[in-house]
Amino acid sequence: MPSGENQRSYDPDYDFRFEESLANNEYPAAKMAAARAAEHTTLAAEVCTPELWEKLKDKHSSGPAKWTLARAINTGVMYPESFVGCHAGDRESYDDFAEFFYPVIEKYHKGFSMAQGSDLQGTPAERMDASRIGVDLTGSAQDKIISTRIRVARNLAMFPLNPGGTRESREAIADLMERVYATFPAESDLAGNFYRHTTMSDAQRQSLIDDHFLFRGGDRMQAASGYHDHWPHGRGVFLNHAKTFVNWVNEGDHLRIISMQKGGDVKAVFSRLSQAAKGIEDGVRAISGADEVFMMHPKFGAVTCCPSNIGTGMRGSVHILVPKLIAEVGFDKINAMCRERNCQARGSTGEHSEVIDRIDVSNWRRIGLPEYKLVEDMINCVNYLAEQEDAL
Repeated sequence: MPSGENQRSYDPDYDFRFEESLANNEYPAAKMAAARAAEHTTLAAEVCTPELWEKLKDKHSSGPAKWTLARAINTGVMYPESFVGCHAGDRESYDDFAEFFYPVIEKYHKGFSMAQGSDLQGTPAERMDASRIGVDLTGSAQDKIISTRIRVARNLAMFPLNPGGTRESREAIADLMERVYATFPAESDLAGNFYRHTTMSDAQRQSLIDDHFLFRGGDRMQAASGYHDHWPHGRGVFLNHAKTFVNWVNEGDHLRIISMQKGGDVKAVFSRLSQAAKGIEDGVRAISGADEVFMMHPKFGAVTCCPSNIGTGMRGSVHILVPKLIAEVGFDKINAMCRERNCQARGSTGEHSEVIDRIDVSNWRRIGLPEYKLVEDMINCVNYLAEQEDAL
């Protein structure tokens, strides 16, 4: 199965800590200048000028996190190699700090305008309807695909985002989700078991590790946002019996809903993802009585902690064997081909991994389009790469 983003080990040193200047609510001038001068400038440093800092430094978000600009940019100041370098603490952060977050969103999601917003037609179920996918994988592409994995990030509207959350809010989310999973019919494709990080046995933990399903919070950039605070409380993994549906609870966003299987039946994987998202939404609504389940924004759609994931929070990917193409043109050229087709390439076992005989191909766009259209991006790109491989 495509992995790469779940193999993290936790270190207590990864608990949140403020960069020294930000802890004093002072602009980290030297670090921001150095970041802006670097070849790859984190978006947080590019947008947060001294003038904008002075204007917003004493402001707090109107939501439950009471977020600040200092908290928002802490990741980018501590780790200027971070491409985005900022996080939101609650839904309100995006609008309360619009002069900061809106430009970051537009710089990351090139071509998207916050002034115009998304034009998403239909309900969430319609936007995730596999029957609406209008293209198919070619036979050649199907033969080359090893596995397919599609995920979406979602946050529950009745809680703050995790960077602005508490141990209590994280545990309340896990408690709620445990009740939701119990609503899945025993005979359904979604039925399975919920494993909490605080109570799973050593054997269960090892099994999840062996199958690449366990997340472990040890990412320093995420830690600088507050993702890993109160670890491991409130964290857990739900896994269906067939091991084709996984739900990470409080890994970063509240929920990461993942559908996967061997081979290239992309529509089946997407259909299961849609079923899982609807099952979770219906379960949360029935238990909580909330009208709004998933945190949404009228301009861009799904709200996530990092601006890179807002909109759909979706990444649809396949591992495809293209050894001749790798040998002929190299990974960078393949990635350029993918970018031209609104996709991106990753290494043979995930992001930043070595490239051997296969690559991970996924949609690059996250925002402004319904989820099924982003699956079409990936299918079209994979068909093209398979055609290039066959021509060699």
